[in-house]
Amino acid sequence: MGFVDAAGNMLPEVAAALKTIPQGAATTVWCATSPLLNNIGGVYCEDGDVAVLSSDISHQKGVNPYSLDEAAAKKLWTLTEEMTGLKFNM
Repeated sequence: MGFVDAAGNMLPEVAAALKTIPQGAATTVWCATSPLLNNIGGVYCEDGDVAVLSSDISHQKGVNPYSLDEAAAKKLWTLTEEMTGLKFNM
């Protein structure tokens, strides 16, 4: 996919674009502790904030519209219950 060279080493430009461990953890910590998210559920977050809706599926930031498709989510939930044999009454 263009992330590594023929020897399997990560390309320097790819490594330079990656977040550090603290940077990668920051959004999760923010989501867990921010009072701005009180009484809000079902949002996607990135870079220490609620992610915006993207209109371009090749984007690097934001949420793809298909991620918010309620019918697809219900279908996936049902399929998952069938495949795992677990049922959650919600």
